[in-house]
Amino acid sequence: MRRSLALAFALLGLATAPALAQSAPDPVPIEEWSLEKVGAMGQAIYQQDVAAWVATDALLAHLAGAPPPPGTSGWIVVDEGETQRVRFVRQDQGSLKSAFDVLVREGRAGPVEVVADGALSAQEKASFLARQTAIANIGRLRCSQSFNTVVLDDSDSDGWLVWLLTATTDADIIPMGGHYRFRISADGSTVLRRDMLSNGCLNMPRQPTDDQGQPVALAVSQIVSQGPVETHVFLSLQNRMPIYVIAGDRIFEVNGPQIGKVDP
Repeated sequence: MRRSLALAFALLGLATAPALAQSAPDPVPIEEWSLEKVGAMGQAIYQQDVAAWVATDALLAHLAGAPPPPGTSGWIVVDEGETQRVRFVRQDQGSLKSAFDVLVREGRAGPVEVVADGALSAQEKASFLARQTAIANIGRLRCSQSFNTVVLDDSDSDGWLVWLLTATTDADIIPMGGHYRFRISADGSTVLRRDMLSNGCLNMPRQPTDDQGQPVALAVSQIVSQGPVETHVFLSLQNRMPIYVIAGDRIFEVNGPQIGKVDP
């Protein structure tokens, strides 16, 4: 997600990092997942990111330059089976409500629905609070002034998984570094674990290309885990190219949600 959400940061008052880190901290090993879970989570991140992207484009077109309602401060994505409902959240006299809903099906946004009584369910409130809790607890490594958020159910507990993803407005840059993964409590209020999915900032050009000018593949070293992480899957899907991940003495090919070891 690039240009549309970057514009939305200013329009909707979305999360921005106050300052960029100038140096990377010492490597801290992260919680390791199976390759199957890494692939599944990366695909889920991509699907939610696309839903938020196209819904934001639809909302910007609907507003046609007008400001959103006061208190608008982000969004949540609600999985409804074959569709995803993107709810643009606002604070209304201390309550969280949806100002606008957009249904997304197969990566395409439907009409913007102006919500008259958009009270969020308890689960939706917890999801949004989990997002805000993660934002408030980002680490000192910050690789962009703004970042995108993804919130998913944690299949290993009754809590939430939240990602803060480094953002870019440059279609020729792939932000490999600076992404965070959080485990958040079921009520959305407490950080149970924070993992920094890389050890530094790394903006990679969408190169090399084949003779038709299409990107071929990228290679990146991974020092905080023993294999690829879900953001490699997400970026592979987003940029439609394989990413080779070098972790210790092993090399992995990440081609969307499909991850395999490469023989030396």
